Amino acid sequence: MNLTTDAISNPDPYYIKSVTEFSESREVVSSADIYSSTSIKLVAKGTRIDRSFYDKLAKHKLTASPIDRCLSVRGAVTPYDLALDATRLLDKEPQLARMANALPDKLLLRNGLSQIYLNDTLAFKLTLAREKRPAFYQHSIRIALISLYLGACLNLDRGSLNTLATAAVFHDLGELHIDPALLDAIHPLSPQERQHIYAHPMIGYLILKEFPEYHPHIGRAVLEHHERLDGSGYPRNLKSDKISRLGQILAVAEVAGSLCGRSDQADACARVEIILKLNPGQFCGDLVKYLSAIARQGKSPLTPEAGADLAKIRARLENFSHILDGWNQTYAPYRETQPQDYLAYTHERLASLEKGLFDIGFNSAGVDALTENIEDDPRSLAELDLLVDETGWQLKDVVYEIRRQWPKLETDPDPAALALKTWASQAEQLLG
Repeated sequence: MNLTTDAISNPDPYYIKSVTEFSESREVVSSADIYSSTSIKLVAKGTRIDRSFYDKLAKHKLTASPIDRCLSVRGAVTPYDLALDATRLLDKEPQLARMANALPDKLLLRNGLSQIYLNDTLAFKLTLAREKRPAFYQHSIRIALISLYLGACLNLDRGSLNTLATAAVFHDLGELHIDPALLDAIHPLSPQERQHIYAHPMIGYLILKEFPEYHPHIGRAVLEHHERLDGSGYPRNLKSDKISRLGQILAVAEVAGSLCGRSDQADACARVEIILKLNPGQFCGDLVKYLSAIARQGKSPLTPEAGADLAKIRARLENFSHILDGWNQTYAPYRETQPQDYLAYTHERLASLEKGLFDIGFNSAGVDALTENIEDDPRSLAELDLLVDETGWQLKDVVYEIRRQWPKLETDPDPAALALKTWASQAEQLLG
């Protein structure tokens, strides 16, 4: 199955379920006849949709036109609604308020979403998201606000800011076509499930491609919001200037916004700084600078999370040392040659991570120095705990990317492939 095109012309059962459940609380009506791919009329124009339509819509292959084009909802989201919800979020989250107040135009973030153009299809999707996936809807607005702040810091003109805000509101549109369970942070993902996550920028791009008013400028930024300057992102592993300026802004806003919604503001601000420090080659330096300034304003005393202790932190740091040392030994025979793409990619990612760790005081011989005399220092212990969590996530991400980009390594008899596979397996065991 093609995870991207199939999700557009053949809505997944999760999306159809959301639509039919949504119709129980909102009046959803077919604004056009809905046909199967074999020209069978499934729903007549003017029919009110309810739960009983689930089987009919989910079990038939539909025509190539997105189902959303055939549906309308009473009280659909408007640009005014977006601006009103943005204002509520600014009043609720201090870090967003600091961004608004840091700009010469103090009202830019409060009014910025009111200029977004919403066609009927995308207004339907946002309305469904607001009613059925409120966290998703709020996240989209948060990313739009952070993106506007960054765009204003870069002195983008009004037209570009409006394009950026629109792309930010729609950046995760593809996630509406993914099983919600896969998006739960506590859900362990299989390699096949992870492919669905990797596909969501492309799904969003293909949805927007259906409408000339959003293509290609807005769609391209949506497609690129998980790309990274060092080529470690997805779905296309683009590097540096191959990523549009708006795509680069969305990438940084996405990272910050994923943390800024937490109830523990001190924890969120600290994590933003740690992520940016550990990934110096992934994001635009100017954007990092503007976000770091806001993060520093929001710092407040941290306390360790329940259950965090120095012994566990030290054990994890020791495991990280073994992983990095193991990689350096694995890569040594290929250092003076032209390494295979998968070796070069892995080395670039790990070298960047190792440099970030070294810059903040950690190296393979420095666990004792880094953890000395902090057991009775709650703030230092909490910050180190955050650092360890983020480092572990980064190392896991390297392994995930190896599996995603080069699945044939599992059966490749080449010595370099075998060496990389062995290292990745050992790393996974140490990371747990």
